[in-house]
Amino acid sequence: MPLPSFLQRIIGRNPILKHYGPVVTCTITLIVLAVISVISTEVYLNEHFKTQVNMDNATLNVFAVSGSPGLVLLADMFSIDLNGQTFSVHWSLVGACGHQYTGSSNDNCIQNQFVNNVALYLNENASINWNVTAPIGTFDSSKMQNPPPVTYIPGREQLPAEEYDSVLPIDPFLPYTLQKQVSTLYYPFDQHSAYVSLLAIDTDSNQSLPISGVIGYGSMLNWVGGSNFYPTTVGNEILYAVALTVQRQMMIKVLALLLVVTNWVLSVTVLWMTVLVLFHVNVNDGLILTSTAVLFALPQVRASMPDSPPFDIAGYFMNVCLVSICASVLLFSRLQYHYQPLPTTSAELAPSHWEKATFLMGRE
Repeated sequence: MPLPSFLQRIIGRNPILKHYGPVVTCTITLIVLAVISVISTEVYLNEHFKTQVNMDNATLNVFAVSGSPGLVLLADMFSIDLNGQTFSVHWSLVGACGHQYTGSSNDNCIQNQFVNNVALYLNENASINWNVTAPIGTFDSSKMQNPPPVTYIPGREQLPAEEYDSVLPIDPFLPYTLQKQVSTLYYPFDQHSAYVSLLAIDTDSNQSLPISGVIGYGSMLNWVGGSNFYPTTVGNEILYAVALTVQRQMMIKVLALLLVVTNWVLSVTVLWMTVLVLFHVNVNDGLILTSTAVLFALPQVRASMPDSPPFDIAGYFMNVCLVSICASVLLFSRLQYHYQPLPTTSAELAPSHWEKATFLMGRE
C-alpha cells in the first residue's frame, strides 16, 4: 500500500528523512509507548497503592463516614478467591469521632486515637449472647496512648497498631440477588460483594459502642475495592452492617476488551474470506490456510486475559464456532476446486478403429 501523496513529497524532498525515516519512526513510536506505559503505571499506583488512609474530611466523605460520635473501622480487602468464593479482609480500628471516644476537647474525628478497649464481632447482635463467641479481634487503647517505638519511624505514624484477618463468603449467585453481576460470565465487568454485620463492644463495661463508619478499600492487584456502610435503627438499638465490593481495575477492563476486539477482528476476517471464496473470488491458497492458524490462535489470545474465566458466550464461544465453520467451508471448497474428477465424454467411451479391427481379427 503506497504512502499518501503528501508524505511522499515530504520524504522525497528530504534525503536524510528518506534514508533514516524507518529508524526515526520506530524510535518515536517506542518513546511514545514507553511514556504512555510509565504514566499509566504511575496513575494506577497513585490511585490504588500510594494513597494513605487518613481521617480528613475528604476521605471521610468519599467513604460516607458520617462523623457522628463513634468508632471508625478499616476493612482492607487484600485477597479474593473466585474458586472458593471468599474475600480475605484486614480489620483495624483507625480512630474515632467525638470527644467521649477520642478523649479530645472537640468532636472531630482523630486518627489512631480512642479511649475504649474494643472487641470487634462479625455477624453478631448486641441483643443476643454475643459473649459466647470469640471476637475477630480486640483493640487496646493503651497502645494508642503509649505507642511502641516502631510507630515513631517516619511514615509509620498513621498506621494502625493492630489488625486482624477474616475470611468472608462472597454473596452467592442466586435468584434473590438484586444485581446478578457476581457471575464471571460478566468478565471483565463482574462485581463481587460480601455482606457482614459489625458489633463493637467495650470490654470494660460490656456495652455496645456506636460505629461512625467503615473505610473499605481493596489493595489487590487488578482489583478495585469499595464499601457501603448501613446503620439501621431497630427498636431502641442501632445495628451496623457493611457491604464490601470489588470490581476489576480499569486497565484490566481495557486490556480484556482489546483482546476481545482482536479475536473478533480475526474471526470477521476469516468470515469475509469465506464469503469471497463462496462467491468465486480468487483468494490465495496460502491465505486460506491461515484460517486454521486463526482457529488455534483464538485460545492463546484469550488465555492472555488476566484472570479470565474458562468460558464465555459473547466472545470466545462465538469466535470458535464462527472460525470453525468458516475454516471447514474453506478447506472443502479448496478440495472441490483442486481435486475435481476428470471429465468423461461419449467420444472417450467409444472404441477406436484399431480396437475394432483387433476385436474382429480375434474373432476370426
